[in-house]
Amino acid sequence: MKYFKNIKNRVLRHLRDNFSLAVISIVIAVFSWFIISMTIYSSVTQTIRNVPLNIDITGTAAAENDLTLISCDVSTVEIQIQGNRAEIGNLSAENMQARLVADNVTSTGTKTLGIEITSINKNVEFQVKSIKPATATAVFDKYETREFAVTPDIPGVSFAEGKTLDEENFSCEPETVNITGPAAQLDKIAKCVAVSNKELNLDSSYSIASDEIKLYAEDGATIEPSPFKFDNSRFNINIPVLTQKTLGLSVGIAGAPSNFDSDCLKFKFSADSITLGSTNSQLADFPDVFEIGKVLLSDLDIGFTETFKINTLDYKNMSNLETVTVTLDDSNLKSKEFVIDNFNISNAPKNYDFSVITNRLEVKVVGPADIIDNITSNDIVADINLLNAKIPEGESFNWDATISFPKYNNVWAVTHNKVILSKSEKTKETSGSPDIESVTAAEVD
Repeated sequence: MKYFKNIKNRVLRHLRDNFSLAVISIVIAVFSWFIISMTIYSSVTQTIRNVPLNIDITGTAAAENDLTLISCDVSTVEIQIQGNRAEIGNLSAENMQARLVADNVTSTGTKTLGIEITSINKNVEFQVKSIKPATATAVFDKYETREFAVTPDIPGVSFAEGKTLDEENFSCEPETVNITGPAAQLDKIAKCVAVSNKELNLDSSYSIASDEIKLYAEDGATIEPSPFKFDNSRFNINIPVLTQKTLGLSVGIAGAPSNFDSDCLKFKFSADSITLGSTNSQLADFPDVFEIGKVLLSDLDIGFTETFKINTLDYKNMSNLETVTVTLDDSNLKSKEFVIDNFNISNAPKNYDFSVITNRLEVKVVGPADIIDNITSNDIVADINLLNAKIPEGESFNWDATISFPKYNNVWAVTHNKVILSKSEKTKETSGSPDIESVTAAEVD
């Protein structure tokens, strides 16, 4: 038993002596490797990722030319450096700095720039083997301030029946805004809009504050406002409300005999209606139809057409209707030539005697076909109305004759006729006789 115990103790002592020797050997080997590395292999290559790119251009030619860095497509880089193991072995992204090289930038636009690598510790020496990416794309521009007109927009506002927006006086206060930003971006702005998204139904004028500003390009595309600064972001939107009504169109008839029925005339219009607006009138104040102008009855021949310029006077022309062409509906009408000798002088001044020198008139008559076929010259009268007339000097003068049809109220003459009248001053002996206000051509004879 003692024999085996001696053998055990001898083995344990041997293992203990060899372990100490192994530890000493490992320490010696590591120390030797370190010495060799520092002497024979002192230069090493190291890769460092996510080094931040410094885009501050202060002190560069770009800054001296009043340029601003608008954007850059690189934020971090990966670098590979070579140097003494003892100096660069502990370097990391926090110890390194990448800088955008803008020293030669003197004009606006998109530039491809190099990247420079430095260490925060200026005493560390190393060589840059590679930079990924090696360059950065940067946009430079000059900041400017420009004034833009502001237009209002109220997408959530509707109007009560018979009411509408007076777009002519729809406005913002203030009317303009100063926007500061990159010149190239400012060039894209075609329209600046103050928007209120509040939902309202209005029957009278109203003012509302804007909620936001929207910018639009020439093609209607929205421009992101984030690159810009505004000198004002709140606008008061004035919403003027009009009363409006849509009216049918008509023309007035001038120069018609007293018994003429204007309703027998039918017209075709190039527009069916017109919408009028008013800031003062209510719906009840509007006419039932809108008369675009007057036509002389004697101008209404077969094939008549005339274009009228629209004048809405105190009303606003909501339809933006500038002209309307009127055409006589002559589908059931017919014209015929007549020669008449039936004249009538009316409303003659009391101190003169008048007689008709003209014996015959050629007259063109228009009306329904069935009536025109049955009319004779005896149905036509040429009336010479001298009411309030300023009688010319001389024994004879020309005067307009109004053609009438005592038996008909839906036919008319389209001939402009003048007759020759003679006048003589009444003698004293006859001046006391009864007044003669109307004398026919037969009585004169």
